[in-house]
Amino acid sequence: MDTIAYIRYYFYYVASYIRYIVSFVASKLEKYPVEVKVAAVISVLCGFVMFALFVKMLFMSRNRKSLRLLREHIVETYGDAMKYILSGEAPEEMSGVEICQLFGLDLTVTSEPLKKSKEKQVFADVFYNYYINEKAENVKMNNIHTMLVIFDIPEYLEKEVSLGSKKNKVHALNMIRAFGLSISPWIINKLLNSKYLRLQRLAMYTVIVSSSDSSLDYFETDFFDKNSCIKDEIELAYSLNRRRKAGLKLPNLARWAHMHNREFTQCLFVRLMRRFNQVEYCDQLKDLFNQGHKKKLIEEISRTWGYLHYVDGEQLMIDSLLTQPDDTKVAIMHALTRFETGHGIEALLDGFRHSNNPHVRYEALRCLYNYGEAGRTAFDKLELESTEADKKYFEFFHNPITLAKVRLDREQAYHPSVETMLNG
Repeated sequence: MDTIAYIRYYFYYVASYIRYIVSFVASKLEKYPVEVKVAAVISVLCGFVMFALFVKMLFMSRNRKSLRLLREHIVETYGDAMKYILSGEAPEEMSGVEICQLFGLDLTVTSEPLKKSKEKQVFADVFYNYYINEKAENVKMNNIHTMLVIFDIPEYLEKEVSLGSKKNKVHALNMIRAFGLSISPWIINKLLNSKYLRLQRLAMYTVIVSSSDSSLDYFETDFFDKNSCIKDEIELAYSLNRRRKAGLKLPNLARWAHMHNREFTQCLFVRLMRRFNQVEYCDQLKDLFNQGHKKKLIEEISRTWGYLHYVDGEQLMIDSLLTQPDDTKVAIMHALTRFETGHGIEALLDGFRHSNNPHVRYEALRCLYNYGEAGRTAFDKLELESTEADKKYFEFFHNPITLAKVRLDREQAYHPSVETMLNG
């Protein structure tokens, strides 16, 4: 009540001064034309605005200075300990007592080492920057989690996600994902109803690391089907990789592909299937392949089957090869070559003989050339039987320069890269 009384007193105090200034200016301008009065009123209002901006700038400058000094204090006090936690020199699993001693905390004091939200904000931000820039490949996440709990950072981040500004929510979600922290499902449900689409997506990507399959309903919604983009594919791949490293079971991506109607969204999940070697779900793609009216989807299914060596889909591709568009024919022929079971040679020969597209004909020969000994035999026989008009397609395989580009990759097109904060 005392605080309200103080605020009311100063409010009336400032308001009385404003009324006095306004009445004083009005009395002085009483005899002047309307134009002069309007100009004077505008000048006074501009004066008030300039004064308000000046006061705001003073507060902002003061806040920046206090944040800078607080950051310098945090870096000076805890910076070396943070770097040690992130280095490969740290023990496999440090206890809370060892971490407290490392950070120079008094074990006899039971209160929190960081009492104010600003201190927790700066501490988390400093450690996050170190985590991005100085993280070692063999960093021990258990040590990081123990340290964050000691400084009460998980609770602070969850509070920011729940009650902070949009900017603070996004930053806190990024830190939660990077540190692999869990987050309350109640807060996630709240964010999924946010009017900001970015917050909806970040919330679900954050919860992937610690949730079960039944908690990932977001990826089964019409919203995701209609609004998914290449950024979603990248984010989802990183999030699923972190989930796998945490020892959690990956969701059935083929099932998700079935639950959507948009071709791009279906292709997204089919591509991720081969990224995470989900061979056990490949048979669930057969009905999508047999639908036959989505060109890009058939190509992605063919690539996934080929890279994952799902030979049970070979006959389906052979039977549909000649009825597909030219780009799809190429994707199917590449998949058949990766199988190399011997059953696809006739289909590759048909791909050369029954196509008028030079690109398809060249790719058919390229697949035969890479199809092992049986394919090379069929290639040589076809060259001997070819007409003069077709001889030009075989010249690529006799020129040393172009022959270097003929090889066809057998395994997945991408491989594990250097550990980063995104995929570590």
